[in-house]
Amino acid sequence: MENGVNYGGRKVRNLRLRAEIATQKELAERTGISPTIISDLERGRREMNPTWAMRIAEAVGTSWETLLEDK
Repeated sequence: MENGVNYGGRKVRNLRLRAEIATQKELAERTGISPTIISDLERGRREMNPTWAMRIAEAVGTSWETLLEDK
């Protein structure tokens, strides 16, 4: 069964890779978000919040709203 959290995790990972950010650690460094949080977001273990969405969106070149959408 698909839910927004897991879908969001794949979205974060796909956007990271499209932005040519090879590792979660590199995304963490660019955003100031803990590598553990980045990992949890990509694995669907945490829900995205607006603050993280804004930081990640800036790093990967998308709008923060995209990261909060379910699909």
